[in-house]
Amino acid sequence: MAYSNTYDQTTITVDQLISYAYRDAGKQAEEITPEYVQAGKQALFYILQNSVNRGINIWLQKTEVLGPKAFQQYITMPYNVVDVLEANWVYIVSPSIASALPTDNVNSIALFDQVANANLDLYATSTLAENYFGANFQQQTRIFYVGFNAYSPSTATTTYALDLQASNDGINWTTIQSMASVTLADSQWYYEELVVSQPYYYYRLNNRNSSATFSLRSIQFAQSQQVIPLARLNRTDYYSLPNKQFPGTRALQYWFNRQIDPQMYLWPIPNTNFQVFQMILELQPQDVGSLTNELYLPDRWVPYIQAELSHKLALQLPNTDMTRITYLKQEAMQLREEAENEDRDKSPIYFQPNISYYTR
Repeated sequence: MAYSNTYDQTTITVDQLISYAYRDAGKQAEEITPEYVQAGKQALFYILQNSVNRGINIWLQKTEVLGPKAFQQYITMPYNVVDVLEANWVYIVSPSIASALPTDNVNSIALFDQVANANLDLYATSTLAENYFGANFQQQTRIFYVGFNAYSPSTATTTYALDLQASNDGINWTTIQSMASVTLADSQWYYEELVVSQPYYYYRLNNRNSSATFSLRSIQFAQSQQVIPLARLNRTDYYSLPNKQFPGTRALQYWFNRQIDPQMYLWPIPNTNFQVFQMILELQPQDVGSLTNELYLPDRWVPYIQAELSHKLALQLPNTDMTRITYLKQEAMQLREEAENEDRDKSPIYFQPNISYYTR
């Protein structure tokens, strides 16, 4: 017997979902007008966005590393963040370097001097001939986090497209992580947690845009010494704090202000420019996009989304038989229950009381 011998090769586009849904609702292909297609996309958007109101979707979680500036009371979160599921203060240490790279760029050393450049007043600009900044360590060193601080005083933002590269001889370089292309305001931090890092003598941030130079205020090639969870506050407890601007060496608590532009208020607020926070964020689903796009969701959720869309569109069509509408609703509810019950990590659960935040 012949089998496909393939996995994850079947794709379901937005157009296929909408066409199938209208057939479920009793419409033939030739009856589907552009207005019906637009209605299908709108209904699909509503279904996806409402999924976050029913609980946490484990496929919409993302680990993020953020770094605020000194005395910054709150962090403005990415616009697509629904909630902060976990938040940790990370005690990071930047190992001492033997020299900054390029060695003939007199300003490169300022990027690694957290004493002289504590206020991020200094900066360095690359050249096209040496379009990178990095460090040489006295011994082979592993790093767990890499971050850089933007220099953009004359423009609103600057876009960076950098690769983290490593070497043991300073001549032959290997790209160990291509960092996401990001647009940052002046003095704004961007961090990434490394997937894996073997020990090297040399690390550098190399510019993928070889036709333009770039400028930075600071770089962190850091190791993690300790990770400490932050306690979550509700709005009343946060506003009851007597001094919300109290600075500290590390934050203990936070309040997540769930507005259209969500904000994470820290307490105590960071007293340096080099504090780091690691979070697990819950994100909203991606937009529907064009008819040729696929939906950003696991294949196991496709049957429920398809059934729910069929029901939604049947409700909008005139003269749809109520028996058909009822059947489509029951099918959608059954598939939703099956999808939500299986949307779990299957780890054992135990409950352990913890009042340490209030007793230490």
